[in-house]
Amino acid sequence: MWPRLLEEPQTIARVAREALQICHFDPVSGTDLAAGGNCSRACYRCLLSYSNQMDHRLLNRFAIRDFLIALQGATTTRLAHGRTYEEQYEWLLERRDPASGLEVKFLEDLHRARHRLPDRAQYRPEEHVYAEADFFYEREDLKGIAVFVDGPHHADQSQKEQDSRERRKLEDVGYRVIVIRYDKPIPDQIKAHADVFGRGLT
Repeated sequence: MWPRLLEEPQTIARVAREALQICHFDPVSGTDLAAGGNCSRACYRCLLSYSNQMDHRLLNRFAIRDFLIALQGATTTRLAHGRTYEEQYEWLLERRDPASGLEVKFLEDLHRARHRLPDRAQYRPEEHVYAEADFFYEREDLKGIAVFVDGPHHADQSQKEQDSRERRKLEDVGYRVIVIRYDKPIPDQIKAHADVFGRGLT
């Protein structure tokens, strides 16, 4: 659950909506749907359970209603190296290949849908491998993820062979390689790797 809360911007809002429904409130208006029913402050269909019997007198679903309503508008973002999401986006734009409009488009699409942004740009993860990732994602206790944004010149046969050779070397030592191509819709390619980029805003 925690990884989804961190990686998917709207998950916390969905949790809030579900919690409101469980507590007998309309998620849109906050109206008490149990008014006049058999749940005044809490019941066994919402907050009460046999494991929290000692706390039954303290539980009150109305105490959390306003907070959950506000939380429905929340999104989560990850801090990268002490930078906010917006600061990281600007930092990456400054460090991308200035000759590559495709890299700008890739970053814009990530940013627009609030996908997870890369941790680094123009990064060579292994000194002995002649492959500089356009963008790079770090992974805790694992080799990272190298993202290559390939424009039309990468379709040249000799370039394709060189790319394949060097990128395979990264994979051989444990890195994951993702290639974003110029001839396919970038949003579709991002969605195909939701485990890396996150689901974004849906």
